[in-house]
Amino acid sequence: MIVAGQTLAGAECLDLADATPEELAYHLGAVKRSLRSVLQLLAPVEERGR
Repeated sequence: MIVAGQTLAGAECLDLADATPEELAYHLGAVKRSLRSVLQLLAPVEERGR
């Protein structure tokens, strides 16, 4: 069973070769959330008042 509060480190150490479909889905979701966070940090900020 996967705990919803599992850390990214927990998802990173998952053995993908032996993972269940549920574990793979959680792992991909964790990667997606991390990538979204990084992209938001790198996104250009629009100037206000235009």
